[in-house]
Amino acid sequence: MTATFLSAPAMRSLTLIVACLVVFGSSTAAERDADSLAPATATPHAELHDAMVEDLRFLTSDELQGRSSIDPTILDAADYIAERFRGLGLETSLFDGSPLQFLDIAVGPRLGSKAANFLEITSYGSEQDEDDDRVELSLSRDFLPLAIGASEQALSGELVWVGYGIRAPEYQYDDYAAVDVQGKIVMMLRKEPGTNDPDSPFEGAENTRHAFFETKVATAIDEGAAAVLIVNDPASVEKMVAAAEQRRQGELSRLAKIRQRLLALPAEALNAREKLNGQIKRIESMLAESDEAAMAERGLLGIAEAGTQSQHGSASVDAADGEPTPRPPIPVLSISRALANRLLANRLSEFEAEIDSDWQPRSRLLAGTQLRLGVELTPSSARSPNVIGVLPGRGALANETVVIGAHYDHVGMGEFGSLAPGTVAIHNGADDNASGTSAMLRVAGELVQKLAGEQPVDSRRRLVFIAFTGEERGLLGSKHYIEQPRFPLSSTVAMINMDMVGRLNDNELTIYGTGTAEGFEALLDDVNEDAKFKMVKVQSGYGPSDHSSFYQAGIPVLFFFTGLHADYHRPSDDFDKLNLIGMDRITDIISQVSERLATAPERPVYAETEKNVQIRRQLTVSMGVTLSQQPGDVVLSSILAAGPAAEAGVRAGDQLIQVGKKTVHRIEDVMEQLRLQSPGDVLSVVVRRDAEELKLEIKLRPR
Repeated sequence: MTATFLSAPAMRSLTLIVACLVVFGSSTAAERDADSLAPATATPHAELHDAMVEDLRFLTSDELQGRSSIDPTILDAADYIAERFRGLGLETSLFDGSPLQFLDIAVGPRLGSKAANFLEITSYGSEQDEDDDRVELSLSRDFLPLAIGASEQALSGELVWVGYGIRAPEYQYDDYAAVDVQGKIVMMLRKEPGTNDPDSPFEGAENTRHAFFETKVATAIDEGAAAVLIVNDPASVEKMVAAAEQRRQGELSRLAKIRQRLLALPAEALNAREKLNGQIKRIESMLAESDEAAMAERGLLGIAEAGTQSQHGSASVDAADGEPTPRPPIPVLSISRALANRLLANRLSEFEAEIDSDWQPRSRLLAGTQLRLGVELTPSSARSPNVIGVLPGRGALANETVVIGAHYDHVGMGEFGSLAPGTVAIHNGADDNASGTSAMLRVAGELVQKLAGEQPVDSRRRLVFIAFTGEERGLLGSKHYIEQPRFPLSSTVAMINMDMVGRLNDNELTIYGTGTAEGFEALLDDVNEDAKFKMVKVQSGYGPSDHSSFYQAGIPVLFFFTGLHADYHRPSDDFDKLNLIGMDRITDIISQVSERLATAPERPVYAETEKNVQIRRQLTVSMGVTLSQQPGDVVLSSILAAGPAAEAGVRAGDQLIQVGKKTVHRIEDVMEQLRLQSPGDVLSVVVRRDAEELKLEIKLRPR
């Protein structure tokens, strides 16, 4: 390519035009790989790359079932990382000879004593069979207390059937209109009339808020009910049975793979065999003890399936002091469809069909039917570990620490934190955050070679590598380390965090925390001279990842990130979508930054930054235009034929005045708005053409 010398303004305009062609045009995976390759000046060490890929494949394997921090599989991932730390030569005898720093993670309530959890039919009305009182009701077979209700209470009362338990004046529907439930136990169906019926008077196939457990329970409390019995609907039962079987098959598949690995091990591999046998015992025990499938077939909800927090009613005025206070929770139980059918004299399906056919309530007092019930739920937790490895310091800096971390947990099968609601599937979390964990392991390998290899650096800080657990549940692992640090926080000079570094796109690398210490921006600019990333620097040290825990403890931080994307917290975040070449380059620059921080004579000085920080999304949409930056203005210099903008009536030469609600002065203003959009969204723009302002609607397409 022949170099052409341009004036400074012309060069700036040309650069922006070229940048926009990349940003706003469509790109293929091959083109993105080319973007990643283009600035590279050297091939990464093959052995480091291969080890990183092997780490990624293990951490994203179905065997780990999404690495939930409260699932036993998190221990398998922790053991793997611990072995990798040992293999790299890091010190791991940190907690009674182990690299594992355990913490307790709340997992919701569990059943208290069996005696305190009961349901009895103390008398029957005229509709029930006289022999019904001879049937003993059993916990986990006929009923189960739910966490959405009171955690401890016993009571008795008459039973009232309230259909779907809905009071919805906006839909002219009220299950409570014809019955008085004050002090009584109400029995209700899950969902709402005509669920999945497009002609339903509610919102057709879409659930309204009245279908939610929280709304149903709050309504019952406000109506004065003493307790709630929830009856599952047939469609939900079918889904629950399928989900339970899917989970069971997943465990059986994982068990088979571990047994194959065990058979392949030589007899002398005693430690490895012991660990695999431990995994096998855990899975076999879990399968033997699980009654999930049987409960699903009976229609029983899990304890936390309707919610993990006790639901209150609306505020009521306390006569004593005149202050409004929420009405307290009441017991809520899931009961089997068989029990509900018995209580309704074998008319459960009939009542369901009638309400769903004409959308009229069928509520009724089940005269003479008296129940006695009790619930006792207690808090429970799971043990889950941070994994820590240390490269000791040397010389004058030996007692100071740099932490290099990444969380290794994800959202498991999607029960907690998934953005694909209702989906029961393994969420492998390749980018979030197998990418950061594998990058951390690679950085550890590089720094061991650079700082402690054949020519060790005489003066360097201690490097503490931490794989955090519980990040997806509120930065729990990093918060625990801050509360119980292995090395003094007062001598911890910086923390580097890697979270979602596997989707480098358009060569754009975002780094948060650049304002948390003087000199961080200059350091990044220096190491980027050769790397040639399009570096987006965000000064704030806050944000929804583990670096924030350290920053709030007064420690300067840097957080490396390649952006949110459509696969975030979904089962589709998988290995095959990772940009491995991009990860090579990112780990190289992180290694350089870490080395500088480990060896710099002076420690970084903490600086305050803004708390409000918006996590950057990748661009996923195209307008089909090329933009040119003019002094104070952005001009549409060319329009893709038959592209989204062309179809909306945009013309080349139009000045872009507004995108969405954002007034446009710079190309970055446009990019900021586009990052908030998804393919198929309609974006309003205002353009100026021949002194006239036009408002146009552009339907965005995928890039």
